[in-house]
Amino acid sequence: MRIALAALTVALLLGACASTVDGTAVQSTAPTVDPSALDPGSYPTTPRPPLGQAGTDEAGQLVEGRRMAGFVVGPWQVDPALTQIGASPAKVLQRRNEVVQVVWPAMLARFPSLPLVAGFVSERTSANPGDATLLRNAVLQYPFPQTATEAAEGLASGALNIVDGGASAAMTEPIRPVPIPGHPEATGALMKRLEGTATVDELTVVSSRGPYALIQVVQFATPERAAELAGRVLDLQGPLIDTFVRTEPAPLAALPQDPTGLLARTVSIKPGQGDTMSDADYDPAGAIQLEDNPIEAGTAMQDAGVDTVAISQTTVYQARDAAASQQLAQVLGDDVVARQAGQAAAEVPGLAGSRCLRTEDAESLLARHWCVGTNDRYTFKAVARDLNNAHQQIAAQYLMLGG
Repeated sequence: MRIALAALTVALLLGACASTVDGTAVQSTAPTVDPSALDPGSYPTTPRPPLGQAGTDEAGQLVEGRRMAGFVVGPWQVDPALTQIGASPAKVLQRRNEVVQVVWPAMLARFPSLPLVAGFVSERTSANPGDATLLRNAVLQYPFPQTATEAAEGLASGALNIVDGGASAAMTEPIRPVPIPGHPEATGALMKRLEGTATVDELTVVSSRGPYALIQVVQFATPERAAELAGRVLDLQGPLIDTFVRTEPAPLAALPQDPTGLLARTVSIKPGQGDTMSDADYDPAGAIQLEDNPIEAGTAMQDAGVDTVAISQTTVYQARDAAASQQLAQVLGDDVVARQAGQAAAEVPGLAGSRCLRTEDAESLLARHWCVGTNDRYTFKAVARDLNNAHQQIAAQYLMLGG
């Protein structure tokens, strides 16, 4: 699941009456809680005042981009192996120059300076050993269809006619156009370039649809597979973005920051921390863009009847009822154990049935502690290097939800 913090968080489990690592089903009774034993540390335990409107167009762009998250195809939707979060997690784009995070920088030479409403990018790599395939899918929203068409045409032209000397020096062959199966409206540009001593095939595909510019980038795949993946994304992306209800031409500054009120009841991240996905609430389709295992998490949220997910210092899922929230925690936590070999750690003092796991990053060997708890229809999780810190976050979240 991803904000700077949420990018690290993985789904965890609460057993309502048991704290097991082997996936034993949770009972439907509420966990036993001793409020006097809960230690929130310095974390707040009371909700924030209503968050109101975005207030500025810049803040409104963030809200609009987050609203788009559920309408941008995730790579796993076209290939279930593409679930691994890589170096670039899901993000909102607010400015033209940020498109450099989507395509090879030299491709922007002919990209016009047009007003961008907001954009959203979803990227994953293959979870299969030995398969380095990367798929990035971006949707850029412009004020008018003609603006989106001009932006897409300029970017496509730049992709096929790279003139930057630095980029050309890294290229091993001239750029060549590649047709995208089933999508004659799309421009595909295949680049072969050096990355270290390895030759990388990188396919960039550009098209427009109504007020949107659509971009797909596929790396480390054969040209044929790359074109197929891009085509499958476009098969889904066009119809999906057609269902998005845009805010324009209404002022972005008037967008509500917390339409459900759940974000105000979520332990907030400190000012200056997080990223474009931080301190926001999402519908389930948007929230899975931030999940470490979007396929499993998406199914678990659907089964639990989740309608809203708030992501800040902690992550809170609003499920159908108390039994569903406990089952959601169970399923998500079992996934952490299965994928990351999570080891049981001490539960949150005062919150019987809470569950904490210790995992270790395979590359850095840094330990992380993930804890999860439930309160009525809410499942909530926290992550920290220090177990006591994670305990305090969960305690604060329980109390904030009315413990």
